[in-house]
Amino acid sequence: MVQQVKDLVTVRNINPNVKIVAEKLSQYYSFALGIFINRGSRDEDKTDNGITHLIEHMLFKGTSSKSSLEIVRLIEGLGGSFDAFTTKENLVIVTKFLSEHLIKVFELLSEILFESKFGEEEFIKEKSVIMEEIKSNNEDPSEYIYDLLFDLVFKEHPMSMPIAGTIESVSNLQLKDVQKHYQDVLRCPMIISVSGNFEPDILFDYAQKRFSKSGLFNYERKKPDTYIPGWNFQTQRDISQVHLCFGLPAVGYDSNLRHPLLILNAMLGGGMSSRLFQGLREEHGLVYDVHSFVDFYSDCGIFGFYLSTDKKNIKKIIEELKRIFDNLYTRGFCEDEVELAKSYIIGNLLLSLENSTNRMLRIGREFGYLNKITPVEKTVEKIKSIKVDEINGLLRDYLDLKRYSVSAIGPVDEDWVSNFVKNLKG
Repeated sequence: MVQQVKDLVTVRNINPNVKIVAEKLSQYYSFALGIFINRGSRDEDKTDNGITHLIEHMLFKGTSSKSSLEIVRLIEGLGGSFDAFTTKENLVIVTKFLSEHLIKVFELLSEILFESKFGEEEFIKEKSVIMEEIKSNNEDPSEYIYDLLFDLVFKEHPMSMPIAGTIESVSNLQLKDVQKHYQDVLRCPMIISVSGNFEPDILFDYAQKRFSKSGLFNYERKKPDTYIPGWNFQTQRDISQVHLCFGLPAVGYDSNLRHPLLILNAMLGGGMSSRLFQGLREEHGLVYDVHSFVDFYSDCGIFGFYLSTDKKNIKKIIEELKRIFDNLYTRGFCEDEVELAKSYIIGNLLLSLENSTNRMLRIGREFGYLNKITPVEKTVEKIKSIKVDEINGLLRDYLDLKRYSVSAIGPVDEDWVSNFVKNLKG
């Protein structure tokens, strides 16, 4: 079965759970190809948290016929790049090479994915590497604070767990369990996403040979439970600033509110003209870094904002946050702000599509969440059509400070954080 979207993106089924999403761009010298496997940290529990991320690392440590050094030399000899990353919901392998190397790249990608060895020595070494990665993350307040916030917003749900796992969970992982999980990963639904200059028929033929028996395992994910705001903290007295992160649940990727929330995010703290940036940094000089964020997943999302400041500024920070949020809550955004934010989002979207890797990631992610590809022109039209009233209709749910959970890291203790939250929400 073949489906065409604007004669640009082709979707083909290898089997019911493995699909190819291909965008032919003849003007490129290269192609970007990725494999989206529908398995991430939310599909783990506390005892094996980080196991998918560990598998991602192990994929590059040698196959039945090639050592890790031979793999690296082959990649560099072809003049391209191989990478991988793990998210809450996916394990993703990303490649980019010159068009002439399509067959060699697909053969190597298939070998890495299906024939990795998972040797004992490399397993022990890579566990150590990941534990150092976790320590690095945990010692960076601007990174670790998001782990604290997800733990609050999603409570006991697996969405709350860090992608890389914890020192305890990773250190306790056994090779036999990782090997079993690896086989489960290979049976999960997959999307092969490619954008650039390539021969579609060659790609489809090779994918049919190597992936036809993959993706035969499907499963239902449990949605996050009812949300109750809370707060947490980590005392870190060797730093001078307090890092604060505020968040609450948002909608999933398939919601009609996704684009309005992107616009709200841009206006609240997504750019230099945003309310938080102007109010906290430009007008009062209280912060260096302040920004808002929104992330969408298959059945849930998170919306929030982050800032860091000296403790002496906290009273003024609370006053300004209350002023900014109360003003927006009662008066809303104006039409000019909405139009500026729409132009900002559209511009960033179109500029990102000048890169074939970004294009590949976009169509792979979107097909994974929506089971279809929306042409860029339709997305731009959708964003342009959103009215100021639609944005202001979101304010009761997303700009009420009482609904936010709060995470703090810095030279603070329980009483300090408790008083901060009480004064902010009082």
